[in-house]
Amino acid sequence: MFSDTWHTPQVTHLVFVDGLLADSWQEPVAGTPWESYVRTPAPPPAPPPAPVHEQVHTWLTVVCGGRDAVDALTARPLDDGAIDLPVEYPQPADRQRMEATAELLDSVAARFFDPEMSYAFRHALLSLWADDPEAVTRATTAAHLAAGVCWAVGKANGVFHPVGTHRVGTIQDAFALRSPASAYGNVVAGTLRGFLPRADRWARPPGVPDLEPLGRPDLLLGATRARLVRIRDRARAAGAV
Repeated sequence: MFSDTWHTPQVTHLVFVDGLLADSWQEPVAGTPWESYVRTPAPPPAPPPAPVHEQVHTWLTVVCGGRDAVDALTARPLDDGAIDLPVEYPQPADRQRMEATAELLDSVAARFFDPEMSYAFRHALLSLWADDPEAVTRATTAAHLAAGVCWAVGKANGVFHPVGTHRVGTIQDAFALRSPASAYGNVVAGTLRGFLPRADRWARPPGVPDLEPLGRPDLLLGATRARLVRIRDRARAAGAV
């Protein structure tokens, strides 16, 4: 006989002598010859998925860095405010690294993108320096760091294939690197994201673009913001039905 005591399967031993119950005791069935008789309970059914508009809003909070950021999001493009490099640095090499990287980023933005992208690059570089200076200094060269910034910011805005029109290999070629831009780009993205959750790219809701979720609206171009605002407003409208 088997019973379930405190959710632990038990085996009950009954001893009969001439048809009379002489003794009985219980012990856990684990490790006994009768362990195979225990039925594994079926797992509970998976909860139903959230409505699509709720999935979209959750995705937006990860991309933008919170519900307040989603609510405050506008289609206003980035401008050249607050993009100046710091004046003081702990070491002369730090100044050289920041200035060299900034020059490379400005050059690539002018060659392949536009002034607004250069502002996004600068915001990313300044955020790296403010949040984790070692992410700036431990890059192999300024070119590796600049390529990482280009990759992270470009992916956050969907400018590379298959979402956008630019080839991501262009960044590697522009900086004459042997390694792909994503090699340090993932380091840059992780530093910019900080401790915010990273959305599962395979669990993206339908109807939203494949963007690298950095949780930093200050790195999003006006065109990206406009797209996210439209998605936000459509999700809100669907939730109001």
